[in-house]
Amino acid sequence: MAAELTINETTPVPAGTEIFAKGDELTCVALVLKGRVTVSSMGIIVTLGSGNFLGICDVAKGEHSFTYVAGDGVSVYPLPINDIPKVKKLLEGKAQYRGLLVTSQNFFIRDINKSYNKLRNASGELLSFLTQSYEKYKNETTKAGLIPMEIPAIERMESEGPEEMKLPANLNYYLEVAGIEVEAQRSFLGAKSFVAFRHYIEQCELFPALIDGCRIYGEHIFKLFRSLIMDEKNIFAYATKTALDLKRSGQKSDALSSLIDEIIAKIDECEKLLIGTVGTDPKLNRSGMEKTYMALLSDSVPDEDGDEQGEEIDLSVLSGSLSQITNYSEVDDEVAADFKKSIEDFLKLSDKFGRTKEANTIRKRISEGFFTIYEAALIRSFSDPKPPLAVKLFLTYGYASEELLTEDDLKTLVTLPEIGAGELDCHVYTMAEWLREIYEGRKLPSKDEFDEDYEEHMRKEVPKGDKLAFPKAMADGKAKMHFEIDKLFRYADRLVNGNISTFVPVLCSEGIMTSLATSAVTGPSVNAAVRKIENVDYSIFYREVRTFYEQIEVNNFTNIERYTPDFILFPVCGGGAQMWQDIEGKQKTTHARILLPVLTENDINATMIKMMAHFRWEKCRTDMGAQWNNYRYPSLTSEYTDYLQFYKKNSDLSPEKKEKVKSQLTQAGNRHRDVFTKDYTDWILKEAAGAMRLNKISRDILFTYCPIAQEIAAGLVTQTSYADAAKRHVLELKKIEKNITTIEHKFNKNGMDIPAEIEQTKKFLLEA
Repeated sequence: MAAELTINETTPVPAGTEIFAKGDELTCVALVLKGRVTVSSMGIIVTLGSGNFLGICDVAKGEHSFTYVAGDGVSVYPLPINDIPKVKKLLEGKAQYRGLLVTSQNFFIRDINKSYNKLRNASGELLSFLTQSYEKYKNETTKAGLIPMEIPAIERMESEGPEEMKLPANLNYYLEVAGIEVEAQRSFLGAKSFVAFRHYIEQCELFPALIDGCRIYGEHIFKLFRSLIMDEKNIFAYATKTALDLKRSGQKSDALSSLIDEIIAKIDECEKLLIGTVGTDPKLNRSGMEKTYMALLSDSVPDEDGDEQGEEIDLSVLSGSLSQITNYSEVDDEVAADFKKSIEDFLKLSDKFGRTKEANTIRKRISEGFFTIYEAALIRSFSDPKPPLAVKLFLTYGYASEELLTEDDLKTLVTLPEIGAGELDCHVYTMAEWLREIYEGRKLPSKDEFDEDYEEHMRKEVPKGDKLAFPKAMADGKAKMHFEIDKLFRYADRLVNGNISTFVPVLCSEGIMTSLATSAVTGPSVNAAVRKIENVDYSIFYREVRTFYEQIEVNNFTNIERYTPDFILFPVCGGGAQMWQDIEGKQKTTHARILLPVLTENDINATMIKMMAHFRWEKCRTDMGAQWNNYRYPSLTSEYTDYLQFYKKNSDLSPEKKEKVKSQLTQAGNRHRDVFTKDYTDWILKEAAGAMRLNKISRDILFTYCPIAQEIAAGLVTQTSYADAAKRHVLELKKIEKNITTIEHKFNKNGMDIPAEIEQTKKFLLEA
């Protein structure tokens, strides 16, 4: 839940509410007046109290580096600051803010530096523990006459660890300043705005290095933790296996038992660190770990397979997946070799998602080869009813190599539910299925990022003197599929992933910040989320169709047809989603296209509400054409645009409501669609349940153009707040009912059956 901030006004924030979210555009900052706020980023979890300016460290960046969540009893004072000149003006005009702002930054820097040192030290200690434990395990296993198992990830750890970070030279100065008595700091810094502003600018330059350092060491600890317990080839599993083998043979190793106790203690310590400081829950399978440990402590001797956890999945078929995929695609040897080399170089990176020049170059090379190989492998799969498992996973999830995933992630991946299972109201396609629809002519290619479709593109590309070239291009399934891959897949894959600057199209465990088992997007999950919204906003998928009935002399009757969106699942794990286009080609009575990751990091219900809001907005823009924002032509978009442009002059809004609208516009970067999206979310989740969250103007517009299903509305229309909107809605329904009754009468009078589309329209509009 996001906070609703009112600029230049004390704003209470409920506990658990996000004040700002990491990655969001910085449109304002907020001074904490009361309470405590949890500030988090990868590797950083600190608490800030009153007197701290939330977001002020990122004004130059223009994007929040942290997520700020309110604790109990929090009140903030939002300030309209979103660039450096405004900070300078604030410090020049508000002497009381100078010492407060800069001093609070000093303490914030000190707290982040503590996290940095804690993670750096923990990373080194865990690496040392793993390498020493691995040597002890191998020695004790060899002493017992058994053959120790190799753990390649541990063997290459020392050569792949993160390089020592170089923090800014003036960091120590600000750490020392943070140690000075608070009042002395404030008195000095508050004396001159020039001094305060210079300190502020230098402070802001410290944050990127500290944030990056915490992220790098946090990710490294998580990587080491995998080798400690999470990967199939982990030190806990191998040490306990040796101990159980010895127990079955009537032997015992005190040194090995002691090592296992140390490993368990380190697992507990690291799990606590990951959750409490890094901010990542590893979702450790403690029941399995405890079951194995109890088997060691019990008096009974376990069976050979007694320590196995569940049914084993044979993953040998995925051995050499990278070669399987490139060989199957039959691309040029040079393309295959470069893609393999890119993946190998990616595997060697200690920080695969770092922003170094080397990492950026390798990720770019992977992307260059990925889409070429994907297209070639897909075309071959069209004539192959049983492609190899590695190829199917590649086409559906972006899987490229078994070495990029942990054993647990591999097992989860091959057991994920079928994506399109069951009867689906909204079509949900994997990328491979969608491209086949294009290839075989059942779907038109999508528009590109510049809103140009395949037909427009080919009219520019084909020779003008060749009359056969254009019809041939329009019938060329392979060319149309290539256009879809080149213009949609390549471009939107990184948008759907959400990590624009560190994007890589292949599936990698280090880039998965969620549980694979719960992240899979399927046809049933998408349809269930859409159905919840349509149960409230019942007319969302209606399309008007002009119909002529010459037999009864009716030249213009509006029937209703229902067109649900098509959902395209991109083979990537991420937190993005895109409402790409609301119609197919130029025909309005067609299906919209919404892009989703096949493995999502976000709640599918929240994502779907956002996508449906965007769909509502874009559908109206298409229907209205050039008049979409012209108030003389009433529509959802024109009335919302008018409302947001002239809210200051609206006598139906109180001063408090006007400030709230102003705050909404500020937070949305003055993007009207984003304000509507927030209101639409409240409309579906809150207002439909009887909780008043909208003002009179926005409520009236939504009631008119996104009417609530009648059985829900029946409980709302008696409330005063809904009176005007309900009256308008009822009058519109009576008008529709009169038109339908009139045309039904004409058919009956002429002894004709009422057409099915009229019956369907009546059901849609009057019985919803």
